[in-house]
Order: sequence, then C-alpha cells, then structure tokens
Amino acid sequence: MGKNIAKTTHTFFFCDGGSCQKAGGEQVIRAARAYLRNNDYWNNTHTIKTRCNGRCEDAPTCIVHPGEFWYKELTPKKITHIVKGHINNDCPLETELLYKEGWKQQISNKEIAPIKPKPFEFKADEELGDCLITRGFSSDQYLYPLFLFMLEKQEGVTLHVPNKTHLAFKEIKEVNYSKEYTLELLTKTDCLEFTIAAVPKDDKELQQLKISITEYFYQKETTQTGIRFKNKFGETLGKIEFDSINTEAWKYCTKIQLQNLNLDLTQL
Repeated sequence: MGKNIAKTTHTFFFCDGGSCQKAGGEQVIRAARAYLRNNDYWNNTHTIKTRCNGRCEDAPTCIVHPGEFWYKELTPKKITHIVKGHINNDCPLETELLYKEGWKQQISNKEIAPIKPKPFEFKADEELGDCLITRGFSSDQYLYPLFLFMLEKQEGVTLHVPNKTHLAFKEIKEVNYSKEYTLELLTKTDCLEFTIAAVPKDDKELQQLKISITEYFYQKETTQTGIRFKNKFGETLGKIEFDSINTEAWKYCTKIQLQNLNLDLTQL
C-alpha cells in the first residue's frame, strides 16, 4: 500500500546520481530512513531518491521540503541531525546548507564554474574546408532537445547520414527517445537511429555508434551553417545543414545550445 502523502509534513529528496553514490549517498539515505522508522516518523514523512540534482561537487546532497533547504556534503551523522531538526521545526543546520529559500546566493565549498563552449575558431577542415567551428555539448540532455527543436523548426534543415540519402527534416514525422541509449528519427518509411546516452565503456560497438563530439560550423566557401556529429574516434556519424545563417534552427543553436555564442565572420 502506498504512503498517504496528504498526511506527510516533510519530504526529503536524496540525490542518487553517480557522484552522490560514490560519495556515500546510499549510507546517508539508509541512516535517514532508519531514524524515521525507529522514531515513528515513517508515516508522516516521505523520502525520495532522485536522479542527479546538478550539484555533483557538493555530494552527497539532499533537498528538504517545505522551505527549499538544500544540504551538501552529507554523512549519516549529519543527516540524522538534519532530519530530527526539521521534524521538530528547529532551525536548519545552516553550517551544512548549500542554499535555502530567501538566500541570494548558494554557499559551496567546492564550487565549479559552469562549462561554456569555446569561441568559434578558424580551421582548415578535411571534410568541411575552411570554416569557423566550435564544439557544443554531446550529452542526451542537449541532443534530445536539439532534435526536438529541429522537428519543430524543419524549414531549411537537412540531415546527412553516411551511406544514406540526404533527408530534408520535414520528412521526419517523429523524434522518439524511449530506448535505453538510442534516439529514433521516424519517417513514413524509415527509422534513423543515433546513440546519444552514456554507454558502457566496455561496449565497443556502442562506443562507435555514440555521438561523443558535436561540432557547430560555418563554411567559408558555401556560407553554410551546420552541425556535425562524431564518435569518440573522430568518425562522422551524421551532419545537419541549414540553408541560411538566418534559419530559426541555427539561431536556436547559437542561443540555446551554444549559450549565446557569437559567430565572428571577420575571422575568415
């Protein structure tokens, strides 16, 4: 029988991402749940394991509601103190807080600056010729939204896949990402697949299929913009081309995928 959440007073969200697991997050969760069970708080509180909370440098982490309290660098001893304090409506353990509602900034002992794409650089590329090129991000958190946007803004967008016919994006009817590693582009008659999720390091076949490098480019000779996808070995897996630098899809790429990165044509 599920827990009656209408009767819960506090919810504890424990990050269960890879970094938190490595930092001892599972022991933190076990300690919290044991305390709640043994002190008869189990039925009026709720504990939830989440995926990555996006604060790997502060692992293990936990978010407590109500109040939007974010805790960092937890241990079994710390979490027991924290849980007890919240249930008794005492002040939060502020020395262990990363952030709480009302603060203007977070407090991290291990803050890592956000990674941003490097500026476009001139390159004499073997495949593209003289061009301006930069690398974007290649995780599925970026690639899935990218393909979804291309599906929405299909005008002037063409997909090229090695050993296959070039395909205007308007022929793609659906973008499906329900498989473990693979994104599917569905047309009326075909299904094109791209491996975009993190794959096992010992699976050589999947490593060859996975998009590990995403490059955004502007070709000097053709004045064409586009995106090239490669695996970790530098082999091209596919390419998207835009018919104009003013295409909505290319504007999206520079604004969202490349975080407002400007294309300086004077470098050519």
